[in-house]
Amino acid sequence: MEFDAATLLVTSGLIIILCGISFVLNTAMRRNDASGRLWSISFIAGMLTALSFLVWSVEPTLWWILAIGNTAYVISIGAIWAGARVFNGRASLIAVALAAGGVEALLTGLEGPDGGEWTGSTGLFAGVAVFAGLAAAETMRSRMRRNLNARILSFCLWIVCAFYVLRTSFFVTLGPEAPEFQAYFGTAITTMITILLVIVGTISMSILQAERSGARALGDVTVGVHSVVGVLSAASFMQQWADWVERASFHGDRLAMISMDVDNLPQMNTAFGRAFGDTAIRSVAQIVRHHAPTTALLGHTGAGRFVIVVVSPNAADTEQLAIRLQTALVDEPIDPLQSLRATASFGVVDTDGYGYGLPVLRRALDDATHTAREEGGNRIVVGRGLPAGS
Repeated sequence: MEFDAATLLVTSGLIIILCGISFVLNTAMRRNDASGRLWSISFIAGMLTALSFLVWSVEPTLWWILAIGNTAYVISIGAIWAGARVFNGRASLIAVALAAGGVEALLTGLEGPDGGEWTGSTGLFAGVAVFAGLAAAETMRSRMRRNLNARILSFCLWIVCAFYVLRTSFFVTLGPEAPEFQAYFGTAITTMITILLVIVGTISMSILQAERSGARALGDVTVGVHSVVGVLSAASFMQQWADWVERASFHGDRLAMISMDVDNLPQMNTAFGRAFGDTAIRSVAQIVRHHAPTTALLGHTGAGRFVIVVVSPNAADTEQLAIRLQTALVDEPIDPLQSLRATASFGVVDTDGYGYGLPVLRRALDDATHTAREEGGNRIVVGRGLPAGS
């Protein structure tokens, strides 16, 4: 049984609107979730797209409604990418997605009613392919890389990217009326791909958002019903870190940052259960407290990720602190009954190499830690920054 275009548009539109309303309402309850707000923009733009295409299917003479739908579609996929960047601690670059939407609106307007139902489609297909690819790549890096839901979202986005790359190629070379295009890239299969993205995206991003907000709500490194006093939660730590960087810049102090990313935490949870993984994080938090300087700023910024900020006179002292922490993990068991030890991947950066810009420091710290993890874990990688005068 085949459905006509209007039925398909109504079906996909209802799914998009219901999922979008659910996600936006949940995001509204989480005040400090910047990535969630950007993903909400994606859903709002998606709902606008669905409504625009539905109106056009009822009244095809309103060709300009396609400009609204096409623009919102590009922004919707671009906002997924922007939200993923913020989730990974990077600048959102949402302006790029908005600019791309503006370009699509211009292209659609230039074609005008002569393009029929495919008005502005070349730019639309290309824009969706590019942003889906960027979003898929972003969900495979940094903090999102270790999260199962992020990997599921990435897989779905790669499917969308590949589909739209092929759809663009067939559209440009064969035209929309070609049997091959209608069979493999027509309305029916495109609608199914859209529904897949919306459902998987809603589930994955909602869980990612809940996990992140839950970590904030738990307070100072809270795991289960226990907490480790002195190790700040992600939200509190980021505020303090920004303050330290600002004051260090004013006084010309040298700040050093050490990131500890517990190795194989997902494997621990799988092998021994989530309770064991929570115990491991608490044990590592205590090790960090005991071996970090009394004046250090300590934060738990994510699942198994700790950051230590210190005022340090030279790079050698910072590296020695990282070595002490690495040694302490080996010497002190996270489970005394089984004598199990944890290892961690360490990244080390300082303001001498990267200046006093917090986004730059965060990105450099993430990159150094990621390099340590890629080299097999239980490594210390020092980010050297740019040579003086470059």
